[in-house]
Amino acid sequence: MMHLQGVPDEIMCKTFPTTLKGPAGIWYNRLTLNSISTFKELGAQFVSHFIGGHQYKKSTACLMSIKQLEDEMLRSYISRFNKEALSIDEADNKILVAAFTNELRNGKFLFSLYKNDPKTMSDVLYRAKKYMNVEDELLAREEKPRKRERQEDARLDKG
Repeated sequence: MMHLQGVPDEIMCKTFPTTLKGPAGIWYNRLTLNSISTFKELGAQFVSHFIGGHQYKKSTACLMSIKQLEDEMLRSYISRFNKEALSIDEADNKILVAAFTNELRNGKFLFSLYKNDPKTMSDVLYRAKKYMNVEDELLAREEKPRKRERQEDARLDKG
């Protein structure tokens, strides 16, 4: 805006640091005194210094490396996969489904996906919900005896 209004370089250079916070402010304060003579030069140095912090969208190829770990619950795998999928610009449904199933552990859920080929990730996630609920129930069943054992151990320690 100042440039459009014809404000001189000196004033733009002196005003610029008032807009900076955090790392950008620290960067500006570390510049050597009188090392920049124009606002254009200041802008170029600023951009070249901070361009590395720019978050670029990932390609769909990075999804192929996401693997369901040996003891990982389906819910956790889906969460990790979706987090990565969100960082991809315009991911195609066929690629998402292929990448997701590519590193899914063998089991009943994978079998069901192969049996009735899903067309979209929404289809996959809808079907996964049943399997995640079953995993949660089975985990809860395993936790109950352990909790009882810990309570009994605590009673014995007191007695």
